[in-house]
Amino acid sequence: MLNSTRSLVRNPIFIIPVLILLIGGFAIFGVSDVFVQTSNSVATVGPERVSATEFAESWEYRLRQAQQEQPTLTSDQAIAQGLDDAVMNQLIIQAQLRAVSNALDLSVSGRQVAEEIAGYGAFIDPVSGGFDQDAYRNFLAEQRTTERRFEGSVERELLTRQLITALFAGVDVPDTFSRLIHEYSGEQRSIRGLVIPPEAAGDLDAPTDAQLQAVIDETVRDENPNNDFFFQNPEMRSFTLVRFRVADFTRDVEIADEDIRAQYDYEVEGGELGEPALRSYVQIRVADEATAQDAAARLSAGEDPAAVAEAVGGDAPFSESGRQAYQIPDDAVSDALFDMETGEARAVRGGFGWFAVAVTDMREATIPTYEERAAEIRELLAAGEAENAMYDAMGLFEEARAGGASIEEAALAANTFYEVFEPITRNARNAMGYPAGTLLQDDDQAAQYFSLFLETEAQPEILETVFEQIAGYDSELEPYGERDYFAIRVNDVISAQMQPLDEVRDDAETLWRLQAVNERLTEIANAALERARGGESLDEIADGIAGARVEAGTFSRSDTAAPFGREAVGMAFQIDPGSFERTLAADRRAHVIVTLNEVIAAEAPTDAELAELQAALEERYSADLDEAFVSALQQRYPPSVNTALRDQVLGVTSDQ
Repeated sequence: MLNSTRSLVRNPIFIIPVLILLIGGFAIFGVSDVFVQTSNSVATVGPERVSATEFAESWEYRLRQAQQEQPTLTSDQAIAQGLDDAVMNQLIIQAQLRAVSNALDLSVSGRQVAEEIAGYGAFIDPVSGGFDQDAYRNFLAEQRTTERRFEGSVERELLTRQLITALFAGVDVPDTFSRLIHEYSGEQRSIRGLVIPPEAAGDLDAPTDAQLQAVIDETVRDENPNNDFFFQNPEMRSFTLVRFRVADFTRDVEIADEDIRAQYDYEVEGGELGEPALRSYVQIRVADEATAQDAAARLSAGEDPAAVAEAVGGDAPFSESGRQAYQIPDDAVSDALFDMETGEARAVRGGFGWFAVAVTDMREATIPTYEERAAEIRELLAAGEAENAMYDAMGLFEEARAGGASIEEAALAANTFYEVFEPITRNARNAMGYPAGTLLQDDDQAAQYFSLFLETEAQPEILETVFEQIAGYDSELEPYGERDYFAIRVNDVISAQMQPLDEVRDDAETLWRLQAVNERLTEIANAALERARGGESLDEIADGIAGARVEAGTFSRSDTAAPFGREAVGMAFQIDPGSFERTLAADRRAHVIVTLNEVIAAEAPTDAELAELQAALEERYSADLDEAFVSALQQRYPPSVNTALRDQVLGVTSDQ
């Protein structure tokens, strides 16, 4: 949200979409003149209030905006997707910013508000270049708001702009810091290392049963979740699952061709499809047709518009760039411009008199044909209808459960199916180690049901709920994936059990040998480290250790190359030249005695490198300020939400 405000400060050019956002709630900073009492406030933020009217207007705007992208979206579906929470959170942050502005005694005069509105391009008369009061009033009527409310929102926007400008003014990272970062990241280390491989450990005696059991016990006691499947049969649960998936309901949806055509026409008319045609132009208002023809001829010949206006006695030239047809107020002028090519000029009689107009640049529309778009529209509309049908089925399901039906009975009442799973583990495998088919993410239905050898990822939300839910109790309907829902009941829980030693002997011995080799290598490496620190060369030490070798390399902080992994390279940047330390090799099995030969300074940066680094540092610093500021707002002005009034505004009843 702060990034949006800061970009607004940097770019003060406003057009109709920005004004609508002001009304709709994205940049509206309070419409609290109607409801100011706590009882009529949806949220309280310190001394500030989010009124019922403010929340309702913002909600209605955001809902309309969402429905433009998804025409079949209902209010209930938008709430289920969390759109109401997004609106509320945004208004709360805006109220917090108002509280800060007021605490700092920031103020805006009526003159500043008037000048701000007068500067909005949408309210400028294209002929006179002055403020168009009629356009202003028409805009307010279209947005169903009043001058007082809109001007109040602009006043609060200006206050917030003052605050954000003050906060981020002078956010400049010193050049010295950029140079230090370059020197830090460009520095290199020349290192050598004595590599002691696993074969240096020699032969090991066979482990005893007591040693193997100790390894098993230690692994099972380890809280690392990766060890849950070592030396034990993990916890398993059987359960019943009901899923409501949009894809399942899509199969029964039929979309009429006329609906597809209507949606296509709507997208074309609204400029939502492809790239719309654009015109950049210049116009000169003149006294009569003959003068307009003369001026148009001069413009076609390439004369300067200002010189043409002066020569024919017309008004000062008015020009705009990259405008769509609907953005040009005079229909006659708009029709003419979009019938012309770049460099062409005409005399046009518009609603405000005669004009000479010339196209200075253009782009034709690139709109996919109905045939190219039809399949995608069919899928879009089918998904919307399917989602509506899915929500209806979910309502029947919940209604049946509220009446005492079991999860299976409720699924039948909703005309959907339920699935009963044999005991499975947290990674969706049964006792034989085979995957539980319908819990695997795969678009092919047959593959889901016959998936003994599939290695796709299990549905994490469902499995997490299965292993958290108390046995015998139904879960609530929970979302998963992008638009789907599920409910489960755990039928049985089989606790984790340690496996007998005879069944896991081979695995236990493998792990024991890995640990034993590492212990022996640690002893050898520690002895080698002491010898190196005592003055012996790494080559001399290597001669006395089976399989040992000496390797060298030059690395920056981000480089690695076997046998020098991240630990070895990182250590090289922590030690002094001539010193020695022990670490693990890149394969995590061999040990390495590392010494630093030379510190190699970074090359002097070019101006371009410094500029790029400076920009990146300032962006990161600014992002840190954003995060810190929002966190401080939450701590200084913690919000309190009136959920009953919020639900009343949304039309949500207590049983929904």
